[in-house]
Amino acid sequence: MDEPPLYPDCPKENINQNLNCFTDIFQGKLQNKLRSNRISSLDLIDTLFVRLKVDTIGQITVFDYLNKNKIPPLVFSSVEEVVASLPKFQPAFKTNLEVPVEVYWELPVTINNSN
Repeated sequence: MDEPPLYPDCPKENINQNLNCFTDIFQGKLQNKLRSNRISSLDLIDTLFVRLKVDTIGQITVFDYLNKNKIPPLVFSSVEEVVASLPKFQPAFKTNLEVPVEVYWELPVTINNSN
C-alpha cells in the first residue's frame, strides 16, 4: 500500500479528510484570487479539471488542465499563482520501500459568477 501526499495545514490522521481539507483550502484561495483578478465579472459557469503533480520533495505544480477550451487564460494564471503559493506537501511514499514517489491527480475546480 502506498502512502499518498499529505497537505501540512490539514489533519494527517485520515487521508480522505486531508484531501478534502486541501480541496476546500485550494478552492477558497482560488476564489479569492479570481475575485481580485475580476474574473467574477465574466459570464462563466464551468468546472476546470486541474491535473496536479506532487514531486518527491513535496513540491506541488500544475501538470495540465482538462476541459480548458471554454476557460479564459486569466483563470489558468490564477490557478498557477495559487498553486505556487501553497506550502510543500509531505511527499507520497512507497510503503514497502520507504521511497518518496511522484503523484499525479485531477482536482475539479468550480469556476462561476459567484467567485
